[in-house]
Amino acid sequence: MNSLIDIKEPLILASKSPRRAQLLRQIGLDFRVIAGDMAEKMDNSGEPAALAVALSLAKAQHVADKVAAGLVIGADTIVVLQEKFLGKPADREEAFTMLRYLSGRTHQVYT
Repeated sequence: MNSLIDIKEPLILASKSPRRAQLLRQIGLDFRVIAGDMAEKMDNSGEPAALAVALSLAKAQHVADKVAAGLVIGADTIVVLQEKFLGKPADREEAFTMLRYLSGRTHQVYT
């Protein structure tokens, strides 16, 4: 059982994000991480908020299909700059390139 809220089922974070895990720990939740290694499909034609929700649900469902019981939390983040959707960088170099691209520019972040 979690200390903050009364959750009877095991809590599972369907994300490898260290920051998301840190946030859950900060609010006193006990959980385990089971990252769903699934290919993310970026559909740049829709609304970014809806895409973030759809990807979050897909990740949660992917992990939920693998566990017998538990409350699964899925999350995803979409960054948009000038109508261009930016996904997760593949490596450190791509991350630096993305940060340089975003630096000094107004952009939107959807989670």
